[in-house]
Amino acid sequence: MESKKIFGDYILLKRKEAGLTQKSFAEKLFVTESAVSKWERGVSYPDISLIKDICEILGVSERELLTASEDTQTRTNEKVANRYMKLIQRFKRAQIMIYGLILAICFICNLAAQHSISWFFIVLTAVMVAASLTLLPVLVEKSKRLVMLGGFTLSLLLLLLVCNIYYGGSWFILAAVAVLFGLCVVFLPKVLRDIWLPEPIANHTALLCMSIDTLLLFALLMVNDWYTRGGRFLSESLPIAIFWIIAPWGMLLIHRYTKINKFYKIAASLALTGLVFYLSKGFTTMIIEDSPMYYGFVFDLGNWNLETLDGNLRIVISLLLLALTVVFAFAGVVSSLRRSKHTT
Repeated sequence: MESKKIFGDYILLKRKEAGLTQKSFAEKLFVTESAVSKWERGVSYPDISLIKDICEILGVSERELLTASEDTQTRTNEKVANRYMKLIQRFKRAQIMIYGLILAICFICNLAAQHSISWFFIVLTAVMVAASLTLLPVLVEKSKRLVMLGGFTLSLLLLLLVCNIYYGGSWFILAAVAVLFGLCVVFLPKVLRDIWLPEPIANHTALLCMSIDTLLLFALLMVNDWYTRGGRFLSESLPIAIFWIIAPWGMLLIHRYTKINKFYKIAASLALTGLVFYLSKGFTTMIIEDSPMYYGFVFDLGNWNLETLDGNLRIVISLLLLALTVVFAFAGVVSSLRRSKHTT
């Protein structure tokens, strides 16, 4: 009975705060005035189907109504959320005004100075790049990061295209491929995790990411060779690039698709990196100078002059990688022995 009385007093209090009489309150709920009177006197509870309507009319939450008490924490959170939304709206309007003012001033200046629209398009695309990072995220509600990254990429490519047209030249394709390659190396792993992919592909996102990065690297080298008219893509750039990506591809396959313990994986990765690094000078020299392949390099740890500096650094790094390989391989053996003891 006491709980009904507390509930009734709460209804009475909130009704009066809302400026409603029992009759007007009852009319809004399509119930009799005597029913409202019974609730407030603690004689009965309202039907559960009326809870939502009562909350809307009295301006309380369902939790507050059912507990007959003020939920100050929720109200505080709602106030903070409302303030945040108002701040976002002000931030959005301020950005639109600032970007609009910049474009208007530049448009008028370009038209007044040259009697035509020329460099204004550079300003326009530059503003689009800035807006893609600051304004676009507050304009969309879903997939903010993907939309922001897509908007930034497209606006940046458009800015490069406009600059290429304005200043002349044929460097846009090279710049565009370079931008795409850089953005993919940094952001593609996250993008592939955020978007939907068919199940067979979704299980191999690392492999897909590395494949796309590799193709873009080859494309960048090819476009660079075309732009510089070097004619060395197939004879030099591609073989050297393939040689250097052996290590990252090998590490990917080792860590993702081998069933050995983590210490063995690290040891195998270090060994592969060390081997590629050790052979790199001889392989690069063979490709560029069209000379026979040789293994190793000249070094003299007792003499660090210009002639031996490169070789000394290479042997130190190679020995360091070899030592780390041995350490992790030993740790892998110890880990395997401990695991076998636990299983037996």
